[in-house]
Amino acid sequence: MRRRIQEAIRRYRKQRGLTLRQLSEKAGCTQSYISQLEKGRTVPSLSMVGRIAAALDIKVVDLFSDVSNGEGNNCSLRRADRKKIEYPDGKVSSQVLVTRVSTKRMEPLLSIIEPGGTSDTAEGMCHPTGTEEFVLVLRGRLDFQINGKRMLLHEGDTLYFDGNLPHRWMNNGSEIAEVLFVFTPPTW
Repeated sequence: MRRRIQEAIRRYRKQRGLTLRQLSEKAGCTQSYISQLEKGRTVPSLSMVGRIAAALDIKVVDLFSDVSNGEGNNCSLRRADRKKIEYPDGKVSSQVLVTRVSTKRMEPLLSIIEPGGTSDTAEGMCHPTGTEEFVLVLRGRLDFQINGKRMLLHEGDTLYFDGNLPHRWMNNGSEIAEVLFVFTPPTW
């Protein structure tokens, strides 16, 4: 999975005619960090993946998986055909629940979060203004923090918030959490 990210970053950077320096300036990191990332010597946080995707003017999911399966406006997707995203920490994986995310107004993801799995570093992540996020814990529990406020979500609990607020989550429990995330508009 890590190799897929490094190859995708390098490929998109070159397609856009960006140097390592230009991409690092746009993403707010050092040139050596981008170089190490492209060579597979470091694993980015989810927040950094988001910043790099924004700097490349692509969705985060483009760095993880080809989500262009299906034709037209298909409204069904078989479980076996779902595209999978493996997060850099190896403790979180998500399945894209719709075909052709780029043509949708919302983006549902089913995430499996192992104990210790987290969305990000301590500063949290923010989506563009106008983004809304819905969360439903299907199994297990999830520690969530939004704009500095902490809450523990248990099985069946939901959350709905403005995605531009700083937020992060972590599975501090001892069992796997299964969580449905829905973003509108698609941010990945």
